[in-house]
Amino acid sequence: MLRILFICTGNTCRSLMAEVLARKIFRRFNLEGQVEVASAGLAAFPGSPASSEALSVLADEGFDLSGHQAEQLTQEKVRAADLILTMTASQKRQLLEFFPAARGKTFVFKEFLDPVSNKEKETRFIELIGKVQEKKEKFRAEHGRIVNKLEQERSEILKRLQEIENELASWQNLLAEKTRAEVQEIKKIEGELAQYDIPDPFGQPRAVYRRCAQELASLIEKLVQHLKKK
Repeated sequence: MLRILFICTGNTCRSLMAEVLARKIFRRFNLEGQVEVASAGLAAFPGSPASSEALSVLADEGFDLSGHQAEQLTQEKVRAADLILTMTASQKRQLLEFFPAARGKTFVFKEFLDPVSNKEKETRFIELIGKVQEKKEKFRAEHGRIVNKLEQERSEILKRLQEIENELASWQNLLAEKTRAEVQEIKKIEGELAQYDIPDPFGQPRAVYRRCAQELASLIEKLVQHLKKK
């Protein structure tokens, strides 16, 4: 059983539509027993309903998602997934930063289906994220006690608030300087990966949601063909 997890920001629009449309399309291709799909949000408010536009578009496809409740991405969901597909490059970056275990199985949806995607760039992207995380951990190991002490003093001693804020800024600047080169390169690669983004339809007219759903359906059909080649 291949477990696919679709990811967006709030799990009220894109990832939800991808999950529902994927389930429908996989059923059409008789892949129900071979592929399992789910969705979640990087910054979801658990329990939030789907956007009204997404509900309307999915209703056109025969689905009643009025009872949908947004789900937050968790370590357990990451571990359970075999393939994680994000809607944008920035979501991919955030996911890999928060969940190192997702490396190697997380892709921007369009990137995953691009037969000429740059594998060297993908490898470097993950390597840079790893380096930043290593430097952050090293920084916390070397200076974490000082930073924590300052944060406690900031909340306990209001009269020293400005002084503590200045000291914290100094430590944060030091961390930023240590990771500056990697972060700049990450942003550059992320900008190039933006070509794979599926734009967020949130707040847009219904027609935009319809186009988003059509694009997702098209990508999922390509995903089916890709999986059949495996």
